[in-house]
Amino acid sequence: MFNNVKDNLRNKITQLVAVVSLVVIALGGINDSLEAGYKIYDIALSNFTDLPSNDKLDKIYIRASEGVLEETFGAPSYIKETSMGEVIKYFSDSKFIISTISKNNAIAAFLVFPTTQFKPNTASHAGGENLIGFPMSSNDQISNSNAITSNIVSYYLEESFDGEFGNLHSSISGYSDFLRKDGEDSYYDLLNEFSESQLLGIENEELLKELRSKVPVNFYGYSILPFNVLEYAILTRSEYDLINRSI
Repeated sequence: MFNNVKDNLRNKITQLVAVVSLVVIALGGINDSLEAGYKIYDIALSNFTDLPSNDKLDKIYIRASEGVLEETFGAPSYIKETSMGEVIKYFSDSKFIISTISKNNAIAAFLVFPTTQFKPNTASHAGGENLIGFPMSSNDQISNSNAITSNIVSYYLEESFDGEFGNLHSSISGYSDFLRKDGEDSYYDLLNEFSESQLLGIENEELLKELRSKVPVNFYGYSILPFNVLEYAILTRSEYDLINRSI
């Protein structure tokens, strides 16, 4: 379904570019006209569709060579190291930020933080195509979950081994309170209550059920690393603002 929509959009934009190119050709040299046509095509794709951004994400997958990251996005926008020695690199696109962790020169985990206007292709994720903006409970099979609340970062994160490639890596779903859409409710109090219950070693299934039924997914990813390592790759508010300033 996603590929059909993608092909239809690409065809429409190609037709538009062809018409514009004919007009430009009539007004100037053919070489300049072709170059202008290509530029118009790229601008139209970037401004009016999610195709270029999704094409970039299609190149990123678990156990792919880490070299594909810079080939696709250029140099990292931000780099940091965890207390355990993992190096986390953040790359920017006009419609998302991606954080990555590599092991032995291969991508071992990554998280995608979309803008509110971007609809990523998540068909292979455990949550399926209806992931971003939908409640966590849309996927009823989870293996790990955790929540943290603070002035620096507040989030809920969960892991599932369902999905198209569940035998190869886990699917990650997350909610960051500061990434919520304008006018969207804050779930800070609910996250805080769940976080405190975890710190006290209390398993509150009803609270987790309520949280998952209300809190929407606003970032996602994939991983073969221990669940707790991923939490270091989640953007803080300051990191998000700093990286976005350069996009």
